[in-house]
Parts: sequence; structure tokens; C-alpha cells
Amino acid sequence: MSRRNLRWTAPAGAVAITALTLASLVSSAPSAAHQAGPDSSPDPLWAAAAGITSGPAWTAKMRTQNITVVGHTDLGGHGLNADVWEHRGFAYVGVWSGTCPANGVKVADVQNPRHPTRVSRLPNPAGTSAEDVVVRHVETDRFSGELAVVGIQTCDDPTSSPVFRGLQFFDVTNPRAPRELSRFQVAEDTVGCHEVDLVVRQSSVLAGCANAFAEQITGTDEVVVVDVTNPFRPHKVGGFAVGKDLGVDPATTRQNVGAFPATFAHSVRFTHGGDTLFASYWDYGTLRFHVRDSGALRGPVGRSDLAPPDEDADNHSMTLAKGGGTMVVNPEDFSPVEGCPECGGWGEAYVYTNGRGDNRPVSSFSTRHSRSMRTDGFYTVHNTETAGSRRAQLFSSWYSDGVVWWSVADRRDPVKKGQFVPPPTEDPSGVFPPVPLVWGVYADRTRNLIYASDLNSGLWILRPTGLGSF
Repeated sequence: MSRRNLRWTAPAGAVAITALTLASLVSSAPSAAHQAGPDSSPDPLWAAAAGITSGPAWTAKMRTQNITVVGHTDLGGHGLNADVWEHRGFAYVGVWSGTCPANGVKVADVQNPRHPTRVSRLPNPAGTSAEDVVVRHVETDRFSGELAVVGIQTCDDPTSSPVFRGLQFFDVTNPRAPRELSRFQVAEDTVGCHEVDLVVRQSSVLAGCANAFAEQITGTDEVVVVDVTNPFRPHKVGGFAVGKDLGVDPATTRQNVGAFPATFAHSVRFTHGGDTLFASYWDYGTLRFHVRDSGALRGPVGRSDLAPPDEDADNHSMTLAKGGGTMVVNPEDFSPVEGCPECGGWGEAYVYTNGRGDNRPVSSFSTRHSRSMRTDGFYTVHNTETAGSRRAQLFSSWYSDGVVWWSVADRRDPVKKGQFVPPPTEDPSGVFPPVPLVWGVYADRTRNLIYASDLNSGLWILRPTGLGSF
């Protein structure tokens, strides 16, 4: 999670702010200068990376517990590997901004998981990152095949960068020869789409985008819903912003707490066949919306706060478990390298009920390292995906703690089941020290495999021991 300091004068109807902290989500270090914005202040993610101190994580060997390594590829050895998705025997791995190489989403043939091979890429524009990608099978009157959506963000100051930012759509029916179909441009002068989702409904196909800080910069929606039933002509059908729709000033609300006090949309996720959308708002909590037939949003019909129980409330993302009756929230907390010892270490994942209205916290789960203040790596959770009977088995990307397998079979008492920590690897781009930094995780329920993306070392293919069929 990186931030920038910007001066801004509110447009008519927007939330009035004279100074704000702009986050572009572990992603917006400028491409060469390693500076944050017009005032040339250092980007705090670079500062966080510089705050990692030499220690055991730099020289440790690969570790496994109840998880077997099936295959690995460094995806070309360029580093800055972001989120991962797998679809029909091919893995898709995004690119973080860092030095802004803009080398696209890497596509790897994983049909033989012991020998994954990079075969193509989904190109993103120069001056942008392409962190998040989702692929679905789509059958409509206008398109039949495999459709990928990629979230595009500018690497530099959004108010002066001329580059495209928003959503890119690709035909990946032949993953070895992907074809760009169209682009959806978000509001000018905003960062772009950080985390995205794609859902096939009964009569439409929708894409979701979290455009962080768009409301504070330009007064526009931060949660954006786009109809891509015809992926050659994507168009906006729904949106939300806390100031516009709830009258909440995202810059000054008392919900803003901890080492990084800010309210902005970080992640979106469709559930229940696209009838529900969850938006993860940093500091403001997890919002649940009903999605109308048109794609417009109704609500929020529920809000789940993160502070309390979490004192820092860095609400990154969520997933549903146990048949949808349980919600897991991932706070991305860098307090130990942000100079906030009172914020309680690297945080933990939180388990909530999920029903009508506001969800209720039930329990939490953390690793031994995430409860510590050690600084030889990043020990915060990032993303969590589900597997197993009734989706009670959870696999979390936990940066320097690798992939952590834990269970909410009894959601009041989560337990650790296994772990995989990749070996330390030099960052070819020079941004990060040589430590494990697992960013993305994906559960392949057709072949009972787990895919993990490491910022430095690439793509890992794993098999949990004793879990059986997902």
C-alpha cells in the first residue's frame, strides 16, 4: 500500500479537501525517480521496503508444512509479480508498478504443473501497472470464449499522467495468442482500477473496479460496475462513493485510524452469481451491495467495521467461506515498518458472520510472525481464497510468511493446517530485498492445486497434503 501527498481543490459537488494522502495500493512508485508526487516526497512503499532489516528471512531455506511443491517458474525472471489467476490450464500473473516495466500480465501453460512454461502476455500500456486479472468463460450473443479483464493503473501522478487507466479486456480463448478486445477508461486524473472482478450472470456479464481515491481527487465513483456483455463495447452501469452516496467525507471521517488513516475503495468482489457485490474500503469497512438486473448498485445493505476489532483497520479484501455464511477479511498492515509500534504488529485475518445487515466479528487468525514486530520481511496477510468441503479450508498469501493454510471448520476457533515459504530470491528490479514476498494465491478446484505468485521469485504450484478433492 503506497501513498502520495497531493494538493487538490475540490470540484463542484465533490468532497472538499485541501490536502490528502493518495494511495495507489502497493503500486505507484514512479518509474524512475522513486518519488511519490509533485512535492517529490519519497513513496512510503519504497520507504517500507527500505525499512526491512537484514535478518533470518534473507537466508532461510524454503519451508513446507503439509504442502508439496509441484512446480515453479520465474516467469522470465523480471520480478514485480503481482496477483495470480488460473483458468483452464493456464495461469495469469499480473505486474506491479515498482520501476514500472509495464511488461504485461504473464501467461503460463500449467497443463503439466510440474513444468509450467510462460507462453504469452497480455500487454499493458507503458507507464502503467497491471496488478489484477480475472478470467471467465463467457457465452453471449456478442462473444463466445474465454474473457480476461485486467486492472490498469498509472504509475505516476494521476493528475498529470496522460496514460490510459481503467479496464482492459482480452480474448484468451487461445491463451498462446491473446487478443485485446476493448478498454474502459475510468475518470480522468484518477489512479485507475486496482482490484477487479468479473462475473457471468443469467443475462449479462459484469466487471467490477476499485478506483482508489477517485472521489477525493475528482469527485467520481470509487466502486465502478461495467457491463461487458458485449466486450467490444464496455459501458458503466453502476457506481458508488461514500461522500456522494452516504454523505461521509472520506478525508475526515472518524473511521480513519492507525498508521495510515484514510478511506478509499481498495477491492471489489461479486458473490451469489453477481447478485451481490462486496467493496472493501480501507478504514471504512466492508460494504455489501445488492446488484440490480441492470448492474446498478443498491445500498450498501450492510457494513462490517474493522476498527474495532483491528486498531489499524487497513481493510484490504474479503472472501466468503463455509457456503457463504462466513466472511473473511484481510487487513494489509505494515505498521512495524511504518513507525507505529502501538498498532500491534503486522495484524491478523478476521472471521465474521455473513447474513443480512451488518456482519459480526467472530474470531481472528494470525501467524507467529504476524503477531511480532520483526522487520526482516513483511508479515501481513494479503489475500485469502477458499477450498475444501463447504469452503472451510483457507489459503492466504502472507508475504514473507508465504502461503498459509488454515481452517475455519469451527469459525470460532481457526487453526493452522500448513504453510509454504519460498526461498529468498533477489529482486531483479532492485525494489525489494531478497526475501519471500507472496502476493497472490488461487485455488484450482479442478486439479486440487494452489497457485501462488511471489513478487521476486515468480509462480509456484502447490498441492496441500491430505486435503483430497477441493
